[in-house]
Amino acid sequence: MNNNCEPMDPSIKKYLIDRLLCNKITVSELVQLRPEINEFDLSEIIQHIYDLNLEQVRKIAALQPIMAKVDALKNSQRNTRFIKKVKNNFRKHNAKHNGLKNRVVVVEGDSWFNYPILLSDVIDWVSMEENMAVYSLASGGDWLMNMVSAKKYVEQLSTLQPDVFIISGGGNDLVGNRRIAAMVTHKGDSNEFENSAFAKYLYENAAQPPDKPEDFKRGIQFISKDFYALLAFFQLQYYFIINGILTGGKGKGEKGKFSGIQIITQGYDYAIPSDQKIAGYNPLKWYRLFARTFLGHGGWLKTPLQLRGIYDPEDQRKIVYAMIYLFNEMMIDIGRIFSEMLGENRVFHIDSRGSVGKNGWTDELHPLPQHFKKTAQAFIQCINHPNKNGSAVVEVLKHHGGAKQ
Repeated sequence: MNNNCEPMDPSIKKYLIDRLLCNKITVSELVQLRPEINEFDLSEIIQHIYDLNLEQVRKIAALQPIMAKVDALKNSQRNTRFIKKVKNNFRKHNAKHNGLKNRVVVVEGDSWFNYPILLSDVIDWVSMEENMAVYSLASGGDWLMNMVSAKKYVEQLSTLQPDVFIISGGGNDLVGNRRIAAMVTHKGDSNEFENSAFAKYLYENAAQPPDKPEDFKRGIQFISKDFYALLAFFQLQYYFIINGILTGGKGKGEKGKFSGIQIITQGYDYAIPSDQKIAGYNPLKWYRLFARTFLGHGGWLKTPLQLRGIYDPEDQRKIVYAMIYLFNEMMIDIGRIFSEMLGENRVFHIDSRGSVGKNGWTDELHPLPQHFKKTAQAFIQCINHPNKNGSAVVEVLKHHGGAKQ
């Protein structure tokens, strides 16, 4: 935004958006565009990335009726417990449990926060903490675009005045309706990473270098310009949401209604494309059989990549590895942006990369309960001790419970 706080010339904004869509936008241009973007611009951008009109985008992004009902049931149970907890003097001044301050938490997100069957996901574990009252808006299968347009979180932030806002989104925007197929090329000769100044910036300034650099290099050889445009678009969406909460959309030097809130994001782990069924039957892990039989196992990652002619399982895995790596670094960069803007850590990121492992998955996209619990422990630590060691990134430990900062 210019120094006179005047709106950007529409022709300049259109030029920058076109540069983004063509994977030619520079980092400085993206910085220039971020504070100027509004929800109408976001709507236009996603239509161009997905090659669809707005009605079609809304249709494929909408929750399936059955999914919506299951999500609503789980949230109803959670929010009933929230009301009960608050009624029991939870918000009384200086109220504590086990020496920890009580925290009211509002959650917006997708299936990592509201898994569509009776399985303890991240937010279920967070809700079990005595000093945390959690109000959930999360919906399995929800798109970040829906969260931006519906703005349900805005109403609840105003009503509940929480201490913490947790958000997870972007996964379904990428893999829903087989969209990942449009983000890759089967030839394995893509040079679009080199053309993406933003992706190269994230890689060169990474908070965590790839633990498998050769896998990353192989993965990006299949990734098309549309993914890099989507990556920059994700940052615009998150900036729009978070800037609206912290500064009222006004930017540096301004304070919004919720300027004192703590915001926590998360970026998923390295999912593994697979359509394998479960061999045998373990009654203690019945949900794995249910998930892989009825919830589209293979349909999110493996099948769309096969539709693009990518059949090698290792190449499939490396493509997802590269995408998830860059997505997390983009989210960490969002925290850095606001730390510099506000002069303090207000936006924190939970980094789950490498925490689930090869055999820790319920289905293609969702960890087993014990790994959801590990991620939840990182959220809990971040809520209780947000500025421990001055870090705005909390890593989920890769081999045992807990988290490190």
